[in-house]
Amino acid sequence: KKLVRRQRLAKRMVVDLLGLEPHKAHEEAHRLEHAISDELATKISERLGNPTTCPFGHPIPGSGFVRDRLTVPLDKVKTGNTVNIDRIPEDDPELLKYFVENSIMPENVAVIKDASPYRGVITLKSNQNDVVISYEISKRIWVTPIGVRKKD
Repeated sequence: KKLVRRQRLAKRMVVDLLGLEPHKAHEEAHRLEHAISDELATKISERLGNPTTCPFGHPIPGSGFVRDRLTVPLDKVKTGNTVNIDRIPEDDPELLKYFVENSIMPENVAVIKDASPYRGVITLKSNQNDVVISYEISKRIWVTPIGVRKKD
């Protein structure tokens, strides 16, 4: 837990304080996590305003984070619903770059335009852009539905 805490705080630090592009944060934080002591982790957390998640929505251990019980994987949400993006996968820099470029980031809102399991993709409307995501990737994006649309 301590290592995960240091890594997620390092991600917050390099993105929020140093302005590093989010898709580069995972690799840079990995380099830093072993050099951060418990005392320094506490100071970083305080300096950042005691964040509860990393920039990608993953909880920071020891932060008191409590996940909303309504949070579900994106592939479980039906067409027409609006969602708040809570957590995205962080292990693929190219995918992260795609998410950043298309506003698929925690705390952003998106509308499910088309959820087509038979086509293998979900189309979202985010920041006035249509964004296509594979069903496999959508299983790793966690969202909280804002409004639930009834079936026609």
